[in-house]
Amino acid sequence: MVNVQKAWLEEQVRQRDEQGIKPTACNTPHRVSDVQSCVRKLTLTAHKARESEEFTSNTFMNFLIGNAIHESIQESLEQVGWHFEAEVPIDLTEASKKVGHGVEEFGLSGHADGIITDDNGHRMVVEIKSVGGFAAKKSWPYPGNAEGPKREHWAQGALYAVGAEADAVMIVYVAKESDYRAGIKAGDIMQWDRGLHEVHPDGGQSLYDIAMDELRHFQYADRYYRKGMIAPAFVPNDHGELELVHDRPEYMAKKGNWRCRYCMFNTVCRSLPADEEVPVEMVDRVQHADA
Repeated sequence: MVNVQKAWLEEQVRQRDEQGIKPTACNTPHRVSDVQSCVRKLTLTAHKARESEEFTSNTFMNFLIGNAIHESIQESLEQVGWHFEAEVPIDLTEASKKVGHGVEEFGLSGHADGIITDDNGHRMVVEIKSVGGFAAKKSWPYPGNAEGPKREHWAQGALYAVGAEADAVMIVYVAKESDYRAGIKAGDIMQWDRGLHEVHPDGGQSLYDIAMDELRHFQYADRYYRKGMIAPAFVPNDHGELELVHDRPEYMAKKGNWRCRYCMFNTVCRSLPADEEVPVEMVDRVQHADA
């Protein structure tokens, strides 16, 4: 008897191995979708290090569902009457000069899910996120809750807006799961939009300020990358501030820093000292030690 799940998972793994590491939009070392990752992960990714964890069937399925949702939303936005362009490649190498006193640039690029241009030439970056029940419950504006999108999603859209010289950012959340207690059903869609220089109502940063913070983090990682090193484990908290994390939980552990728990470089990271930079060759030896 054929085991369908086993056959499906093996095929997903085979296809992923065959595709290899996905190139960045403009062949830069850094990719925008890694926004708010820890500095160590940014250097590992830039060096094209091999991930130390394996995707589960749940992860592969979430990717398939997320891709289908993205394509469906993008197709619908092409019909709204304004000009819509999907999967827009954006190179932030020039924008990187906005930090570091205008002299230190680094390669950073990505694909924006879309850009809407209205009749007045106003340009808005659109970022689409398929979210599970927990994320939907935290962000949906039902009574007593008004958190809105995650900071990292605003940060990603903000970087694209800076690189594309757009005026605003729209975040679109699509619920993949239902939470009837919160009044959320699978398929519900919420959207939020903010001007790039609009100050957050709670007195926080503008999206432009958030983008500059993230450019500084990428710049910090790039300094290690350029000298062939892997950075210490500086991990951003939920406010985007970098913190050195010594106690890194195992992959998929139930407790501990959530960025570490879901990081595909978890095992190799924990094999290295948290507070030291190490040569990239050391990571290669660690990753191939069990081969």
